[in-house]
Amino acid sequence: MSARSRPPSVSFRCRGHPGIAATHDKTLEFTREREITRRATCVLGVASDHDDASLLRLRGDVVVSVEAGGVRDEFTATLTPFFLGDDSLIFRRGAGLRGRTLGYDASKSAADVDRALVAPLRDPCSEVAVTISELGTAPPPGALFVVAVPIGNDDDLSPRARQVLEAVDLVLAEDTRRYRDLARRTGLRVANPLRSYHDQNEAARADEALDELRTGARVALVSDAGTPLFSDPGYVIVQRALAAGIDVSPVPGPSSLLAVLSACGLPVDRFSYVAFLPRRAAARQAELARLVERGETFVVHEAPHRVGALLADLALVAPSWRLCAGREVTKVFEEFKWGTAAELAQPLADEEPRGEFTFVIAPPRDAAPNTDTFDDEIERLVRALLEQGVSTKTLALALAELPGMSRKAAYARVLELAAPR
Repeated sequence: MSARSRPPSVSFRCRGHPGIAATHDKTLEFTREREITRRATCVLGVASDHDDASLLRLRGDVVVSVEAGGVRDEFTATLTPFFLGDDSLIFRRGAGLRGRTLGYDASKSAADVDRALVAPLRDPCSEVAVTISELGTAPPPGALFVVAVPIGNDDDLSPRARQVLEAVDLVLAEDTRRYRDLARRTGLRVANPLRSYHDQNEAARADEALDELRTGARVALVSDAGTPLFSDPGYVIVQRALAAGIDVSPVPGPSSLLAVLSACGLPVDRFSYVAFLPRRAAARQAELARLVERGETFVVHEAPHRVGALLADLALVAPSWRLCAGREVTKVFEEFKWGTAAELAQPLADEEPRGEFTFVIAPPRDAAPNTDTFDDEIERLVRALLEQGVSTKTLALALAELPGMSRKAAYARVLELAAPR
C-alpha cells in the first residue's frame, strides 16, 4: 500500500464519564463501551465512534491530540502492526504487547494528561475529540501472521483467524481459488490484496512480501487447509522475515497432524513428524527402517493411491507396530482405523480411495525404548560432561541406568565421543 493512499490522520469522538479518574501511569484508553462499572483509571473517553479500517491505514509514529471542554493535550506514540481493530484503543508507555494495543512507547499515560482536561472528561455530557496524526517518520516493520484455516469443517475458522484475514494488508494463499471458496462459504470478507504463494513461486513471492513488511504492512500466510509449513509452503517467508527482524505471529487452529494425534489413542508424548515419505520403494523402506530403529511413535501423511504401498513396506519393516489411520478428519466421512499394517491392508484396499491419510505409527506395547542409540540431547550432554573432566567410566555407568541401554553399548559410545576428533 503506497504512502499516498494512507490518511495522514484519523479523527473520532468520545463521551465523558463520571467514573474517569485518569490515574493509571502505564496506559490510556478510549473505548466503544458506553458504561464503565468501576473506577476508570486509564480510560479517557467512552462511547468512542472510531473506525477500525481507517486506523489500520495509519503507520509508524503518531501524535494523538485529545480535546474536551476547551482544554487540549497531546502525546506521541508508535502504532503497532499487531493492532487489528478493537473496541478499545489502548496506548502503552512501554514496549508494545502483541494483544490489545494500538500504540506503544507513548509519551504520556492517563496519569500524565493535563489535569485541567480530566474535569471535562468526567462530565458525561462532554464531547471528547481525538485526532491521531502520522508524523511522517519511516514506519517500523510490519508483522507476518501465520494463520491456520479449516481442514474440512468450515466452522473451525476461528474468530481471531477471521479478524486477521480481514484486517491485514495482504494475504498470501497457497491457492487463491480455494481461499476465495472458503471465504464464500464462511462469509469471510476479501477486501485486501490476495496473492498466490506455493512451491513454484515461493522465493519470488517471499521477496515481494518482505518489501511490504519492511514498510509496515501486515501480511497473512495461509495454506489450502490446516496450518502452514506442515507439508505446505511457508518456510521461506517465515525464515526470511525472522532473519530481517520482522515479527512472526502464529494464529493457531486446525491441523490434521494434531487432530489425528489427539484421537489416535496411541502414545504421543514423544513422536516424530515425517510428513510425506519418499515415493520410491527402496528409499521409503530405508526411511521407515531408520524411524523404527528410534523406537518411538512417528506420524506420516500419504495420498490415498499410495496407501497400499506404505502398508506393505510397514508390514515388512515393522510388522508388530500399531497404526492409527485417520482420513477426512473433521469432514462428513471422517474415519479412523486401528491395527497393524497387515490388519489394515485389506480393509483399506476394499474401500474407495478418498482423502489424504494421516498415519500415527507406534511401537508394540511391550517394546522397550531403544536407547542404545544416543539421541542428540544425550550426546550433547555427554560431550559437555567430558569437557568438564567427568570420567568415561562414571558417564557409562550413569547412562547404563537408562531404560533399554546396555552397559556395553553405553561404555562403547562414551569412549567413541571421548576419542580425539
